[in-house]
Amino acid sequence: MLFRKSVVLLALASAMSVSAQESKSTEVIEVKGHRHLLRSDLDSLMPSTLIEREQLDLLESSSLGETLKNLPGIHASYFGPSASSPVIRGLDGPRVKVMQNGLDGGDASRSGPDHQVTGESSTATQIEILRGAATLLHGSGAIGGVINVIDNRIPLTKVEQFSGDISASFNAGSDQKTTSVVLEAGQGNVSVHLDGFWRDANETRIPGAAELEIHEEEHHEEDHEEHHDDAVSGKIVNSQGKSSGFTLGTSFIDDGFMVGFAYGRIDSEYGLIGHAEHEEHEEHEEHEEHEEHEEHEEHEEHDEHEEHQVLPFIKAQQDRYQLQASWQQPFANVDKLTLKAAHTNYQLQEIEGEGVATQITNDSTEFKLELQHQWLDGWQGIVGTHYLYSDFSPVGEEAITAPTKSKDLALFATQKRQFDQLEIQFGARIERVTMTPDLDASFGDASIEFTPISASLGGSWQLNEQQQLLLNLSHSQRALSANEIYANGEHLGTSSFDIGIYFNPTSDQATKPQTEDANAVDVSWRYQGEDSVLAVSMYYSRVNNFSYQSQTGLAKADLPIYQYIQDDVRLYGGEIQHSYFINDNWTLSSFVDYSRIKLISGENLPRIPPLRIASQLSVELNEWHGNVMVSHYTKQDKTAINEESTASYTLVDFSIYKHLELQDSELIYFVKVNNVFDQEARVHSSFLKNQAPLPGVSVKAGVRWSF
Repeated sequence: MLFRKSVVLLALASAMSVSAQESKSTEVIEVKGHRHLLRSDLDSLMPSTLIEREQLDLLESSSLGETLKNLPGIHASYFGPSASSPVIRGLDGPRVKVMQNGLDGGDASRSGPDHQVTGESSTATQIEILRGAATLLHGSGAIGGVINVIDNRIPLTKVEQFSGDISASFNAGSDQKTTSVVLEAGQGNVSVHLDGFWRDANETRIPGAAELEIHEEEHHEEDHEEHHDDAVSGKIVNSQGKSSGFTLGTSFIDDGFMVGFAYGRIDSEYGLIGHAEHEEHEEHEEHEEHEEHEEHEEHEEHDEHEEHQVLPFIKAQQDRYQLQASWQQPFANVDKLTLKAAHTNYQLQEIEGEGVATQITNDSTEFKLELQHQWLDGWQGIVGTHYLYSDFSPVGEEAITAPTKSKDLALFATQKRQFDQLEIQFGARIERVTMTPDLDASFGDASIEFTPISASLGGSWQLNEQQQLLLNLSHSQRALSANEIYANGEHLGTSSFDIGIYFNPTSDQATKPQTEDANAVDVSWRYQGEDSVLAVSMYYSRVNNFSYQSQTGLAKADLPIYQYIQDDVRLYGGEIQHSYFINDNWTLSSFVDYSRIKLISGENLPRIPPLRIASQLSVELNEWHGNVMVSHYTKQDKTAINEESTASYTLVDFSIYKHLELQDSELIYFVKVNNVFDQEARVHSSFLKNQAPLPGVSVKAGVRWSF
């Protein structure tokens, strides 16, 4: 009944965690027979969502955001199919931390929505999503949530025999071909892991025109039709992409001790959708610099060359080295000591014409030391230290942020104890964050230091055999990112001129940024009956010094100026999830999620996802499994100043897959149809909602062989 497990997991993705007496790396909590909820040891303060490999086969897409966007409380920024990042309860960018096996991803995806997340789901064993106070273990930059992509690149247990997974899929919506291989072997105390993937996609097919034409009422119908005919229809221009990568890891495992090392490489290349305006902007500047007859001749030459011109695209590569070691019971009252370390070399190049217009490099080194202990009678806890160094260096036409070196040193601790039906959990974290930008000497010493302090207190109360109540109170502080502080330049990907908090165009003096201070309460209730499971989660947060981009009404280089400013906001919302087991074969699962972020003055912030209502009907007949999912996104008219509303839409997805047991192996093959009725859908949380709608109807077929 593996499918039924996935259904329950999806329906209760953000339900509260269940108390357990023993601490394990992954705990399985029996709810009713074969139905269960999952959580991991990282979830010591708040619930987590754990997505297993089987469910990933159906959810997997070309980017991490698109893979996770159908889970309760999670949306996607959708900067095209290749650059789509997760949005958790309305928060994204630097407030959502993307990790690889518990350490920072080390890419540039947190600095801009047009940068791809390097986390790869095709070779992952599972993906974990943490919200709220559980993020204390991972840094102040995770105030919105944590996405942890978990694979077995460093084997943590002995591999007794040769095993592996081989998968392949094809998506007709973009002619996307994906293959992945995972192989593992072991001899004695030594285990070896090898994985690789390859993905190639053409431009994404869409219903109608990519550009959303907005016309005033006085425009004539004839003019509208003529303009629409000129628009590109049927595809998102320059949305193609390809990527590949491999990982090689090994570990030595003995009784009570293990040490392992892994090296991974990822290469990707994808078109920049929003940057078509960059060329128009440059042509406009040339137009003003020449006389009419010279300009006319150059324009004709440009038209002749335009057909052969390569549109802007990104090339990115990452080399990542990881180390992990652990000791079981190294000292008295100490269960485990774990060291994790990673060094990442990342490079992103924006190619325009025949040259590199912009290049971003990010070299980072990270260490995390954790000690699981029982120093206090009846209590279980974790104490640790965390260090992250980053050398982030953008150069070129769109290097909107000064090269910045960042250091982050932290201490953290958590504790929990069971009192009959009540479990108490609390934790704290203190950091020292230093940023040193490479600015012109005229700015003086622009270095900035933050000392974020965060703490949480929570309780889980088992009311009876069927009901559980969870309450969490937290105070979290976040050090701002370099982009929020030091941005000062053209960002053609978002068609804006971005100015960081440090640079205030209305003042001759630098503005000192403050830490974001969030005070939050999260209340959850779960009911588990004979034939159904219901979970309700509600949250409220008051954030002082919340950093966001405000449109100033001014322009520079023909682009509107967006100034990063800090103000006080309120965040609130929640999720309701329900699964009804009709009989042994049929299950109906539904969820509703909603998030809202407003300034204390009452104004809405931009790109906040709308209310969503989704239902999934699932059936399991022997080795056959199928489901139909209907997701309705309401109209988002609670918009910020100068922000346009987004129309409502409904998406219908259908999937069917089959398990085939072979001798000493298993074969899974599936077919999934997304957007069955070819509906036009525009994502409100996207910077490109008016230029890049979601894909139209598409069929994905795939197979996975496990041996």
